Amino acid sequence: MKPFAALFASALLATMPLAAQTPVDPKSPIPGYPDGRGPKGPVTVKIVSPTADEVIPLPAAVEGQPAPKGARVEVKVTVENFETFKDEATGRGQHVQLVLDGRVLPDWFQTDKPWVFPALPKGTHTLLAFVQRPWQESIREPGAFAAVTFHVGEKNGKPGFDIAQPAVTVGAPRGKFKGADVAKILFDVYVTGCKVGPATDPEACQIVYRLNQDPQQTLTVWAPVIWENLPVGKHSYIVALYRGEKRIEAPFALAQGYFEVDAPAAPAAPAAPAAPAPPAG
Repeated sequence: MKPFAALFASALLATMPLAAQTPVDPKSPIPGYPDGRGPKGPVTVKIVSPTADEVIPLPAAVEGQPAPKGARVEVKVTVENFETFKDEATGRGQHVQLVLDGRVLPDWFQTDKPWVFPALPKGTHTLLAFVQRPWQESIREPGAFAAVTFHVGEKNGKPGFDIAQPAVTVGAPRGKFKGADVAKILFDVYVTGCKVGPATDPEACQIVYRLNQDPQQTLTVWAPVIWENLPVGKHSYIVALYRGEKRIEAPFALAQGYFEVDAPAAPAAPAAPAAPAPPAG
């Protein structure tokens, strides 16, 4: 793949403004995605199960079979004042986003049913949950994010998630983009443990990211970014929290992600001219 800077020279890198409060029923900024619904009030997300520092036992070994390496884990969440839905025409909608040990999971629409991991490996795990609009933009409210660190079988010394420590969680992009979706791709993260602001504010942190090998960019406002007209191929990005010129050293203050851009949709072929009518007579 050619250097990103050369192929992306004509693309626009634009941030969407962060409103003072969560917009109600917003229109999608990206074509092909349903519009947002609500919220009806302050958004609250809670992880009901598993609980903090819970140790989930491994199932008993069956005679003649290898010892189990994982256990069934059911995830249950509650969401208040935010409607989750799936638009049947597009397969997209408002949803809960789960991130397990840094891995972003598929959109979760039916939160009235538990999310089940059939055999989660032994050890310590961190699960994050937040809510997103159909186009993957997070709801940036303090109560709209939940985290829990739990264990399967035993603790293995991995650090637990501390909501008071600076942390950045990637929400988008991920997967493969194709057709009309390649024109605009949203980059969005959720920041906890610090307020995002300019380096002149000693209490603020900044979001610093790099797409592929392009020079790093710094955001001093917590808001998504739209990447336009990215070249076909695989892409990677890394994002971290900084204070001034120094990266914040915290267990969850650095994250990365990957996605792929497929060929855009081919323009429709022009209609064939109508056959001439036969001569009269």
